[in-house]
Amino acid sequence: MTLLSPYRPEQRERVLGLSLHEAQLPFVAPIAQTLAELHPRLGAHLIADGEQIAGFFLIDQDYAQHYPFAPADSLGLRSFFIDQRFQGKGLAKRSLQALPAYLRAQGLAATYVFLTVNCKNAAAIPLYRQCGFEDTGELYLDGGYGPQHIMRLAL
Repeated sequence: MTLLSPYRPEQRERVLGLSLHEAQLPFVAPIAQTLAELHPRLGAHLIADGEQIAGFFLIDQDYAQHYPFAPADSLGLRSFFIDQRFQGKGLAKRSLQALPAYLRAQGLAATYVFLTVNCKNAAAIPLYRQCGFEDTGELYLDGGYGPQHIMRLAL
């Protein structure tokens, strides 16, 4: 399995087995709920460690329609996480660094990828910065768990 790949419905049970540390639970919606909300313009993608599914993320092609801070030609990175059993291996960093080339290979052209990250998520903010995401200096205040930094990665 390559590092990043599109989710396939036959992988559902394996994806439902992904888990987070308790401290990370407020930052990511339950995976079953996320899978139930998929549609053609909200695609699920997997992060692999060898042949094992080690993480998950969404690419939202309609992100700008829901988040006014994002320009029309941007994508949204949502629900990005690494399973707790695979954390500490550098998978998140490698995945985020591979993201621009992966998006191009999937035919997803955009100027930027945007994300919001909770201000309380102290581990994620520096990781995103290390991987080329810039903090716009604005906060998104409509999240369910407090203010979130708005970050973007130029493609």
